[in-house]
Amino acid sequence: MKKIKQFLDYTSTQEEAVLTYHASDMILAIHSDASYLSKAKARSRAGGHFFMSNNSEIPPNNGAVHTIAQIIKHIVTSAAEAKLAALYIMAKEAGHRVIH
Repeated sequence: MKKIKQFLDYTSTQEEAVLTYHASDMILAIHSDASYLSKAKARSRAGGHFFMSNNSEIPPNNGAVHTIAQIIKHIVTSAAEAKLAALYIMAKEAGHRVIH
């Protein structure tokens, strides 16, 4: 009872917590890449590195918040198509990360 009374006394005398948000120049930055025909059955790989950074021309890496490494489901016919597929996969995932 003594501990409970101490806890209730403490909580009743403390001010309510207030969260304040301030706008910043922080952005979600993504590096992506792909490898062409690196897996059996004409499959390619896509990889992405998501990180928070400042809004500069070349955002400095601030440690990964999300990483993707997957096989591209569709058969691509060139390294350029593999890179475009990787960009699409990363952009789609970034949309999910920002919205949710």
